[in-house]
Amino acid sequence: MKINGNTKVSKVIKENKEAIEAIVSLNPHFTKLRNPVLRRLLAPRVNLAEAAKIGKCDVEEMLNALVAIGFELEDDLTTEKPKNKPLENEQKDRFLENKKIISLDVRPFLAKGEDPFNSLQKALKKLGKEEVLEILIDFEPIPLIRIQEKKGYVTLTIAEDGVYHTYFKAAATNTSATPLNDIAIQTVSQPEYDELVKTFPGRIVTIDVRDLEMPGPLVKILEAIEKLDDNTGLKIFHKRIPQHLLPELETKKLSTFICPISEGNVMLFITRNNVQSRNK
Repeated sequence: MKINGNTKVSKVIKENKEAIEAIVSLNPHFTKLRNPVLRRLLAPRVNLAEAAKIGKCDVEEMLNALVAIGFELEDDLTTEKPKNKPLENEQKDRFLENKKIISLDVRPFLAKGEDPFNSLQKALKKLGKEEVLEILIDFEPIPLIRIQEKKGYVTLTIAEDGVYHTYFKAAATNTSATPLNDIAIQTVSQPEYDELVKTFPGRIVTIDVRDLEMPGPLVKILEAIEKLDDNTGLKIFHKRIPQHLLPELETKKLSTFICPISEGNVMLFITRNNVQSRNK
């Protein structure tokens, strides 16, 4: 297979699984590629040139490591032409015009295995009309962007030297929160939750992620979802409502029922079909 800087990481790994270790050997940052769930989430979103930037290594070094295990270089196409920086800067200037920037670097949270979602939510709640929240992160935070856009925020993401700067500001015309799909994702009482589980006409798999450190809960839930079929329900014990995961569940067209019990204790029930309609 011929490759260049524009080739997606996922395509390279699909062609040859040895590419995972070849890439990981360049920088410890890439060890997450060893996890199949995280690999499916991250690899399709970046090409080799972007991955090299994130891992702070040279794209030629990455390409050479892949050539060493059997890939071929595509002539004169090693990297994508750089974006039009003046145009990108103009877009950024328009987005930030007359706004005060409030910066939050979430990389230390992620490095320690902590979930930065609550800190992000608090920062957004404090955001004034003339302010913009800037998030510094090592990858484009797609799930976070989806969540906040549904709540009425406008976003812009720009990559600079391997760091993603994602900006959030309230929409000019509507800042009210927009709920996620009220059919796909619902909050229910404990009696309603117990009834859903009790009357589910199939087998139920139960997992408990309360004692796992991030990104453990995300990984374990996504792994369990991959194994779901139409006759299986997934019962989850969690410490909190996994807000960053909800857009992914909605995209997969799953029915998700959330039952907050107490502080640090939330139950979820996920199925591939709408439980209510099946039990009528």
